[in-house]
Amino acid sequence: MKNNELIIFRRFIIVIFSIITILGLLFIIITYLSTDYYHQASTQLLNKEVAAHIAEFSSPFTKTGINKKQADSVFKNAMVLNPSAEIYFLSTTGRVIYFQAPVKEIRKWNIALPPIQKYIAAKGEIFIKGNDPKNPGDAKIFSAAEVRGDNRSLGYIYVILGSKKSESITDLLFGSHILNLFVKTFIVIILLSLLFSFLYIRRIRNSFREMISVLERFESGDYAARFEIKQQDELEPITHAFNKMADLLSSTINKLIRSEKERKNFIAIISHDLRTPLAVARGYTETLLLLKREKGDITQEDQEYYSQLIYNKMLQIENLVKQLFELSRMDAVEFKPQKEPFVLSEIIQEAVNTFQLIASEKKIRLQCTQCLYHVWINADISMMDRVVQNLVDNALKSTPEGGSIMASMVIDNNEIVFKIENNGPPLPEDLLLWINNYKDADSLSEGRPQKLGLGLVIIQKILYLHNASLKAYIVNGNNVFTFRIPVYNLSS
Repeated sequence: MKNNELIIFRRFIIVIFSIITILGLLFIIITYLSTDYYHQASTQLLNKEVAAHIAEFSSPFTKTGINKKQADSVFKNAMVLNPSAEIYFLSTTGRVIYFQAPVKEIRKWNIALPPIQKYIAAKGEIFIKGNDPKNPGDAKIFSAAEVRGDNRSLGYIYVILGSKKSESITDLLFGSHILNLFVKTFIVIILLSLLFSFLYIRRIRNSFREMISVLERFESGDYAARFEIKQQDELEPITHAFNKMADLLSSTINKLIRSEKERKNFIAIISHDLRTPLAVARGYTETLLLLKREKGDITQEDQEYYSQLIYNKMLQIENLVKQLFELSRMDAVEFKPQKEPFVLSEIIQEAVNTFQLIASEKKIRLQCTQCLYHVWINADISMMDRVVQNLVDNALKSTPEGGSIMASMVIDNNEIVFKIENNGPPLPEDLLLWINNYKDADSLSEGRPQKLGLGLVIIQKILYLHNASLKAYIVNGNNVFTFRIPVYNLSS
């Protein structure tokens, strides 16, 4: 990873250096072109009246042609006043008819008139270039004026404002001073840019190294490793996203660990619950076989007695398997309760009636008070019926002979409160803690009692799926179980 880090930042440096160099060169080129444009435009604007003044005060044009003596005087004065200017006298068609230069230097005799006419129409207020008789391929700035006489055009005075000699001097100055200044400026820009880029990249590199360090810790199993969130940091979105991902991953890992622990505990509990009735059934079977071997035959009464005991234990095992299947079904992701409106008191009364015979055999008083409320709830009927039946069954199992069980239902703050109370051995402290601290499926293994039955687990899961929970406590020596569920308004 460290080698990759070096490669990444080496590429950063190369890319940044290339970008800075290109931008520096573009800056110099643009600056030069802008300066040249400004120089030519300002020169043309400052000298816009040159041709007009010659036309007004020293025009060599006459009705019969050019007064050469006057024209030479114009050339002489121009040479003194503005050595960079070259003056040409043009015909009305734009042909050069008189000039101050050797004939062999004139390479273009016909000058395009549209730029001249456009310049004159704008009174010299625009930046425009025209033909240079000496350098046809190089357009030059100029000053121009039309000479008129007897209400007709006699020709044009055309003044090139940047002569070849002037250009040579400009090029010399550019090469000796301006170019040198540009080069120095370019070097300073490059050095400063590289300095700031180096400092910036170093800061990014340090952050990158911190990131790699945290990732390596996380990779090695330190799931508590997190990035320090720094405001105004370029990597802050990445570090924040990683921290959120790491929190989610750590939470998932913790859930898996708890789930594995729960699975082991659950297997141990189920193994115990299944092993006990199986061992008893095996014992009764061995007793039958032993009686048959010793006596040679057994009475019908003994055979029916032990067969009934074995049958009861098989039913107990079958019931455990059904409960396991039901738990597995409720743990499925796609499982959802089939809710519908119904009257809760009906299934409470039905459960009480179902267990009355068993209660009578054990001489236990089982009754339900205020169980005739005709109040509706919205829930899964079969699941809520299982909750009520399990609670009544648990109460019967833990109530001694001659004891009593009291079920009740009341309305409190638009909620139905179901309560079942029985006398008998008090509930263990760890069982009370587990029942009252149950929050969701992930909390099943938190402080779970070793002898917790599947019935209570099923009750808690069903109630959790209905946004409710079972509570348990001891009042006046009696065990009390209760849960709340909202009243359903049929008009809604």
